[in-house]
Amino acid sequence: MHKVILIFCTLFISLYSFSQNKDLDDKYREDQIYFGVYYNSLLNKPSDFNQNKFSNSINLGFIRDFPLNVNRNFGIGIGLGISRSSYNHNLKITSESSGFKGMIVDDLSTFNKNKWIYNEIEAPFEIRWRTSRPEIYKFWRIYFGIKTSYIFSSKFKYDSTNKTYSLSNLPFKKFQSGATINAGNNSWNLGIYFGLQSIFNEQFEKKHLEFKNIKQFKVGLIFYIL
Repeated sequence: MHKVILIFCTLFISLYSFSQNKDLDDKYREDQIYFGVYYNSLLNKPSDFNQNKFSNSINLGFIRDFPLNVNRNFGIGIGLGISRSSYNHNLKITSESSGFKGMIVDDLSTFNKNKWIYNEIEAPFEIRWRTSRPEIYKFWRIYFGIKTSYIFSSKFKYDSTNKTYSLSNLPFKKFQSGATINAGNNSWNLGIYFGLQSIFNEQFEKKHLEFKNIKQFKVGLIFYIL
């Protein structure tokens, strides 16, 4: 994961430097590096499913801007980035010969750690409106979009007084997608992500119907850097 982040950082710095070499004319673009920090939660979960501690996501990427009007304050953005997410909860996952099994642990005091972590490559697509002009870098924006991502690694970690173990390649759907809204002024923006599909794969859902419709919901801050 660290090597992937290093490669992306090198790419984005190069793109960032390139995007700044623009004259004050009517052909400017709002190419941007984005960095997001989110609080993670889950929707449509069973009543006895509880999150504990802090669950979060960190995103980093670059978006290429394509203005669609003469004033260049309306357009689309297409990007590429990486994301790391974690969820702390009371769903204990074990591995059996028939596949993964999930079990709700009612007493949160029986374990010290019970969480999953996954890393994604993400491709945001945005419909963009802003009040920018060639000579102004602080402006209002509202971006609506769809973010598609691919989970390339995942891990479950469990730690209690009696037992400690970890599992890899968890039963998630590899491809995830969600609706996004990012709005704010200058670098500071509110970001919302609403999952459009359930997080678990079909095999796990068939065994655990109570988790069939669990979807991701994230809210946090996203920073756009010109």
